[in-house]
Amino acid sequence: MAEKKPDPKPEPQAAAAPESGPKRKKVNRLSLAEIEARLAECQEKQGGLVSKYARQLQDRKKALAS
Repeated sequence: MAEKKPDPKPEPQAAAAPESGPKRKKVNRLSLAEIEARLAECQEKQGGLVSKYARQLQDRKKALAS
């Protein structure tokens, strides 16, 4: 009979998550520099600033600028 090899146990992904920090920040907690970076990313990936997320970023940028 063939010998069965023990299956390697997968490591829990939850252990790696705390090391990387928070994945997302709320729009109202972003700094002006972070907002500008996210707007540039939206422009590049989506080809424009018409998405709801991009409009929220623009509104927040106006609020911080004033």
